Amino acid sequence: MTDRERWVLRRRYDEGFQLSVPWLDPILARILYARHIDSPASIHQYLAPPEAPSSDPLMLPDMPLAVERIEAALAADEQIVVYGDFDADGMCATALLVSALRRRGARVKAYIPDRFDEGYGLNAAAVESIYAEGARLLITVDCGIRSYTEVALARAIGLEVIITDHHSVPDALPPANAVVDPKRPDSRYPFSELSGTGVAYALAQTLLGSAAEEYLDLVAVATVADIVPLCDENRALVRVGLERLRHQPRPGLAALMQAAGVVAEQARSSDVAFRLAPRLNAAGRLANARLGYDLLASETIDEARPLAAELDALNQKRQELLEQQCHQARQLLAPQPDDLCLFVAAEGLHQGLVGLIASRLCEEHYRPAFVMTASDGAYTGSARSIEGFHVTRALEGCADLLLRFGGHEAAAGFTLPVDNYDVFASRLLAQAADALSDQDLVPSRRVDAIVSLGELSVQTPLALDALGPFGEGHPEPLLASRGVVIREVRRMGRDGRHLRLRVSHDNGSIKCVGWGMGALGEQYAAGQCVDLLYSPEVDTYNGNASLQLSLVSMRPAQ
Repeated sequence: MTDRERWVLRRRYDEGFQLSVPWLDPILARILYARHIDSPASIHQYLAPPEAPSSDPLMLPDMPLAVERIEAALAADEQIVVYGDFDADGMCATALLVSALRRRGARVKAYIPDRFDEGYGLNAAAVESIYAEGARLLITVDCGIRSYTEVALARAIGLEVIITDHHSVPDALPPANAVVDPKRPDSRYPFSELSGTGVAYALAQTLLGSAAEEYLDLVAVATVADIVPLCDENRALVRVGLERLRHQPRPGLAALMQAAGVVAEQARSSDVAFRLAPRLNAAGRLANARLGYDLLASETIDEARPLAAELDALNQKRQELLEQQCHQARQLLAPQPDDLCLFVAAEGLHQGLVGLIASRLCEEHYRPAFVMTASDGAYTGSARSIEGFHVTRALEGCADLLLRFGGHEAAAGFTLPVDNYDVFASRLLAQAADALSDQDLVPSRRVDAIVSLGELSVQTPLALDALGPFGEGHPEPLLASRGVVIREVRRMGRDGRHLRLRVSHDNGSIKCVGWGMGALGEQYAAGQCVDLLYSPEVDTYNGNASLQLSLVSMRPAQ
C-alpha cells in the first residue's frame, strides 16, 4: 500500500442482474457482473467443473518440426538434453519434459544453468560441453528465444536445437531446427500467455496424448509461480492442476507441501504463490536450481523429504537476507525518490535477490525499478515495472548497451557493462517520460463491489472460492465497505509489522488483519470512521469458523 492510490470500481452494478441469476450468491453475482461475466451461459461456463483445455498443440509455431525432430532422435537413440532455467517455471518445465521423453524411451538428461556462474539462457561453454558429452539434440524450456549466437554455435558444431520458450520474441529468431513460442507473431495458437511449463506441456501432449495430464500439477505450480495471466487457458490448466495437486501430487510436491505447512487437500493458488514457489525459487537464488529439479523429479516421498527440508531452510535464509538487502537498497535509493524510474547499482547485493528487491521497491514507490549487482566489470540486474511501461520493450531500446536481456511486460533480467550505466539509466528515464503520465504513477485498486458489512457472512468466502484460482490478471475479489467504525486497533507480529482491527458490525464486530500494514496502527484509533478494502476469508480457531477480513487498504471515510 502506497501513500497515494485510487480505488476504482470495476463496473457499476445493475441491480436487475440478480433477477437473471437468482441461484447465485448475491455478492458472487455482483463480482461476476463487475468482471463482465454477465450472461447465464457465460456464468455456467465459468463456474463449470474444471476440464483440461483442448487446444491443438500442433497449432503452436514450429511444433510439427519439433515433434518430427524428436521422433527422429527417438528412432536413432540419440542422446537428448533438456536445457532449463533456474526459476520455478524452468525447474517444472525441465522435470516435465525429461519425464515425458523418458516415457517415450528417450536417452535424456537435464541441464539447468547456474545463476551465478552461467547466467540466464544458453551459454557457449554449456553448449560445447553438452555436445562433447555426446548429445546431438538440445531442447530448451523456458529460455532460448534470445540466444541467437549460442544456437548458431550449437548448429555449427553439430548440435541440433529445439527452442521452447514463452518470453517476448526478438526481431530475429535463433537459427534453431524449431522455435516454439506462443508469442511469435505468426502463431495460430489461440492463447499466447502460456508459462514455459505450459509450452513444455503442449510438447508433451504431442508425444504422449492424454497421458500428459499427469504433469498438470507441475503446470499449475509453474503457471502461478511465473505470474503469467491467470485467464483463459492458463486458468483452465491451473484449475485442473490444482485438483491433481490436492489429490495426486507427485512425491516432490507432496514433500514440499508438508515442509511448507500446506494441507494438500486444501491447496489453493495462494499456497503455490506464497509457500511453494518461494521455496523452489530459493534453490536458484541462493544455491543451485538443480536442487529444485531433483525434488520435482523424485520418485518416492522418502527421496523427496530431505530435499524439501533443504529448500525450506534455504527459503528461511532467503527471507532474512532479503530484509537486510532491501534495507540497504532503500538507503542507496534515497537521493532519487521522485525519478520516473528507480535505479540501484551496488557491489554488495546478492545476485539471486535483485529481482525480489526490484519487486519490493516497485511496489513501495510505484515506479519501474532496476536493481543491479556488480561483478567483473558488469552489472547483473533485474527489472520490475508498473502498468503502462513494458519493461522488456524498454530494454530493447537499450539493446546496444546490454550484453543480454529478456523477459516479459512487467519483469525482465539483463546484463550491463558497468561503463554503460549512465547512458542506460538516461535512456530508460527518457522512455519512461514518453510512456508514463502523472496518472500512471498513481496505483489503482480495482474494486469489485461496494458492500455493507451486514451483507457478509462466513459463507461469503466459500461462495467466492468458485471464482478461483486467483493470480495475475485474475486477482482475488476486492470488496469495499464505507463508513466503518473502528472498535480496536492493535499491531501484531515481529516488530509490530502487521495490523489487527476490530470494526463495528450490526450484530457485533468483525476481525480484520492487514499483513505488512502495521505502520497504520499509529495513524488510526478506536472510534474513527474509515473505508476498508479487503478480501473476505474464513478464520478457523479451535474448530470454530468465523468471518475475517484480509485488508488490502484503508483510508479515512470519504
